[in-house]
Amino acid sequence: MTVQDLNFLKSTAGSEILKRYESFKDEDLYRLLFKSVGLPAEKWLPSVVTLIKLRRQAAKKFTRAKELFFTTLGLEQATSEVVAEQIAARFPSNWKVVDLTCGLGGNLIFLAKQCRQLVGVDQSAVNIACARENARVYEVSNKIELITGDAYSNILPDADAFFLDPARDREGHSKTRSILNSEPELLKILPEIFKITHNVGVKISPAFDYRELEALPERPEIEIISEDNTCKVAMLWFGKLKTVERRATCLISGKKYEFVNNPELSPIQICETDPVYLYEPNKAISKAHLLAEVALTENLFKLDPYLSFLTGARLIGDSQPGLWRRFKVLNSGHFSLKELKKFLKEKNIIQANIIAKHFPLLPDELLARLKLKEGGDFFLILVTLNKKVRRFFWTQRV
Repeated sequence: MTVQDLNFLKSTAGSEILKRYESFKDEDLYRLLFKSVGLPAEKWLPSVVTLIKLRRQAAKKFTRAKELFFTTLGLEQATSEVVAEQIAARFPSNWKVVDLTCGLGGNLIFLAKQCRQLVGVDQSAVNIACARENARVYEVSNKIELITGDAYSNILPDADAFFLDPARDREGHSKTRSILNSEPELLKILPEIFKITHNVGVKISPAFDYRELEALPERPEIEIISEDNTCKVAMLWFGKLKTVERRATCLISGKKYEFVNNPELSPIQICETDPVYLYEPNKAISKAHLLAEVALTENLFKLDPYLSFLTGARLIGDSQPGLWRRFKVLNSGHFSLKELKKFLKEKNIIQANIIAKHFPLLPDELLARLKLKEGGDFFLILVTLNKKVRRFFWTQRV
């Protein structure tokens, strides 16, 4: 999308043509492109079709998606409303915040809802134009100043805090998970920002490597934010925005569960008996390395030092729906493909789900070898304990 495309799309004529075709099915939109000669505003139809499709995709992230403006890459990188609200809540309401990589405005808008004043910076004129329109839709335009420019040149000296969502795209490559391969470069820009303030929030890939944090100019708080058991964002918090070392924020069906590290905890005890229940906690808890804190609150044990499964003799989690995947252990034993086939045949089992952790065979391979159909309430959990002992647990999801 170009700025010219956007100017047409937000015009009266553009609004009318968007409304005319917004109910078309995807296949009808494609046909429209091939038969567009002679149609009103045919020059703009590719942009119209693209925006309609992007708005449909964006409905998963934004409640007002039908009114917003997107680019393909911008939408892919945009933070959802639920997560953006969670991030913005960390900033004091009387602060002036500079979003140095504002994109289409996903975080910018909710920071503006929370804070006194926002400045949004982006190198792309299209992104800035979209952010301006999207801020208008959310009625926060009066609190936002937008600048087309690079992050390094807009480290404003009167800011109370800065927000960064560095681009992780590499030309000709897939997205990088490394915090050392972003634009702007964190190792370069953070020292410059710290000359103004240490109050900085940085959004990074939730698949980051903890070892890379040692290269940062100071140790941040690490917050992992999940939405319905999918890790969406990792945040690095510096200065006054840092309150603990590690935090897991689990957003599940409108509810929020938070867990923070306790540096005084002893290591989790390993289960010495056959487990009655297996628990797989929300992925944010595992990524934030908070298994010990959760295990302590629920009197649970670890199945193995190297696995995220917790075990216990009683059923927990009724008051925290969605925070755990819970499995009742019905049978268990040492793994042998021959014996497992025999077990499944004796029990007349033809359908199950497979979870394999630190195991040499992938679930799809195991389904094929065991001649099982995927699905149902039963789960075959296969693990390697102590890096050498392979075991299976035949379980039912509860």
